[in-house]
Amino acid sequence: MSSSPVYVRHPIIWDNTIEYRLYQKNIADSASRSNTLVILPTALGKTIISILVCAETLYKHRDKRVLVMAPTRPLVGQHLRMFSSVLKILEEQVVSVTGKTPPETRRAVWDKAEVRLIFATPEIVKNDLNEGRLQLRDFSLLVFDEAHKAVKDYSYALVAKEYVNQSHYPMILGLTASPGAERSRVQEVCDNLYIENLEYRNEEDPDVKPYVNPIEVNWEWFSLSQEYLYIASKLRSMLHEKLKWLIHNGMLRKKSLEWVFKRDLISLGDELRYTIELTMEEQRSILYTALMNQSSALTLMYCLELIESQGSFSLKAFLDRMEQEEKGKTYSAILKHPDIMEIRALLQNMTNEGPKIQYLLQLVKQSKDHPQIRNGYSENTEINNSKYYNQNSRILIFTQYRETAKHIVEILSRNKISCSRFVGQASRLGDDGMTQEKQAEVLEFFRGGDYQVLVATSIAEEGLDIPEVDLVVFYEPIPSEIRYIQRRGRTGRNSSGLVIILAMKDSIDARYLNASTRRVQKMKELLASIKTTFKPLSRDAQLRPNLMTQEELIVIERRNKRVEDNLSETVKLAITQGMLSQEQANERLNTLRRNRRMNSLSIEAEMLTGKLKRDVDRAARRIYIELQKYGRNGIEIEKLTEILDIDYSVIIDAIKKLEKLRRVEWKNEGTVASTYWGYRQTIGKTLNLLVEKIIQGKALVMVDDKWHARLNHYDYEGPREYLKKGIRFKAIGELYHEDGILCIKVKQIIGTS
Repeated sequence: MSSSPVYVRHPIIWDNTIEYRLYQKNIADSASRSNTLVILPTALGKTIISILVCAETLYKHRDKRVLVMAPTRPLVGQHLRMFSSVLKILEEQVVSVTGKTPPETRRAVWDKAEVRLIFATPEIVKNDLNEGRLQLRDFSLLVFDEAHKAVKDYSYALVAKEYVNQSHYPMILGLTASPGAERSRVQEVCDNLYIENLEYRNEEDPDVKPYVNPIEVNWEWFSLSQEYLYIASKLRSMLHEKLKWLIHNGMLRKKSLEWVFKRDLISLGDELRYTIELTMEEQRSILYTALMNQSSALTLMYCLELIESQGSFSLKAFLDRMEQEEKGKTYSAILKHPDIMEIRALLQNMTNEGPKIQYLLQLVKQSKDHPQIRNGYSENTEINNSKYYNQNSRILIFTQYRETAKHIVEILSRNKISCSRFVGQASRLGDDGMTQEKQAEVLEFFRGGDYQVLVATSIAEEGLDIPEVDLVVFYEPIPSEIRYIQRRGRTGRNSSGLVIILAMKDSIDARYLNASTRRVQKMKELLASIKTTFKPLSRDAQLRPNLMTQEELIVIERRNKRVEDNLSETVKLAITQGMLSQEQANERLNTLRRNRRMNSLSIEAEMLTGKLKRDVDRAARRIYIELQKYGRNGIEIEKLTEILDIDYSVIIDAIKKLEKLRRVEWKNEGTVASTYWGYRQTIGKTLNLLVEKIIQGKALVMVDDKWHARLNHYDYEGPREYLKKGIRFKAIGELYHEDGILCIKVKQIIGTS
């Protein structure tokens, strides 16, 4: 590599921010001419290529917009920060849209033509397209990150289809490190994204090779102990009993038990449930028995995988969780089986950690305590990888299961090794997951050296800005070539890297390791042979350039200089006063630069949210009052807009809000009516009500001049105008008791009494 790098020069890319690489420029140039799928190994700059394409598009078409999509919120935020740090673009022209962005704000962003670069999650884009909040006509480019997800019913496919239908000149850029090993899958991705051109590079290509650091991949094999072998034999015996029944009764079309895989059982379960729906009740008995055996087999196969690949702690945790969940007859039957009861007793008394944990602990301890590693624990090999380690080494350990990640962290922490778990946000039984804020905090600590080891599940495989690591450990092999490539790509970015894969002999580990190796090779062969003879997309018109003006660029540069000067002065003052060292000052300046843009975007979003929310709330109240005048016949939207003199988009959002509250319903495509005044038939009694007193969150009412009842705010489905002391009205409702107090649920207002 060159000791003095050359940087990209472009009208809207800041000088000295992107290192020039010929292969990136060639791919970006190609992607600027036609819909392109870029397949590039991790760490070779897919994001940089997308920035180059976006920069060219934004510069050439000043009246158009660009949408960049990524599967997760953290990845969306990461892209926003990366793009914003290198592109000359005004802060108010860049924004992100995710599930945390309220619908009113999203509509404002989509409607605001001045916002030229938008980052979003695909599910939100799809939802807003379906809800009519978003039109894609004015977008000159859509970027699909992690494009290999564009299969089946994933949101990417629908978004691309809508874009092609709406835009006169659609341009699409897809990015992935690994599209899959099957030709049919690659073809599906290309079809769903309307790809016309494929750009593929691997580590051996001449224009890429100078930028690739060697990654050594080592496999460490271990043998199961006698205790583990005994437990595995018990589980395998139980599993074979279930599989034999399924094969004997014609449910599984496999001759050998050894060739029944998890996917076979999952497919069988889907097939059985579908068949049950179509079968008469008296003929379902055999199908229910088959479903019971299928479910049991799947659970036992999972138990076998845990004891062979993960360790006794994972199997014990799963069996304990089965007991807590009480998941129907399947779990109950398995837990009562004598073999499972014996296994649980054995697990309860097992104290020795499995060989994987022992090896992992020794490996991490040696990298921490002895920068020059010579020898260490391993059953068949020596730990002799000192060239990859020093006292500041960072290690990333991947595992399939949260329980395993938790256990590894406990073991490492017990041995005074600084580490943290890194898992997804979803909550599960006994595990609340990690919030997005917590994830960001952990990564920041890992980046800063507070943690030496990060123990992660699949969330760390895709896209996220995980800091450079010296060593990646697979606690277990994985059969997916896509995930294998993503895990492997977490090391070897700035220097040589090492990957160590831990595997148990004669177990599912060996099967998975062979599968992933075979599929990675198959993918390489497929991509090397695939022809770029895609059908050109028919476009309605030629998109003519409309360049950004020199005046626009000068405004951006001047504003940036003013802010930079202010930030620099703040930091200089801190140095003069002895509050910061020069190194701390530089770090602080970079943090301020990042936060300045993010703060500006947050303020912009809050302003949009606040104003629009107030407008929609105000419109909803006025619409509801107006609809009371028209009763069951309702009123046409055009007439309603004219009467109230409110923007059409605000009217629509307000009506949608009232719909969710069940205050209005569409009578036909253009007419809306109140759900009260008898428009909708409601089950309940007709009651005469008198409002006696209003208390915060509830009202006290007299029912039919006989009973006093409490009306809670969540039990009232009517206009607020009726909730005033002394008002009488008729309603359809129900009476019920709560903690000995008579309460009423008002379902529909009929009229005043």
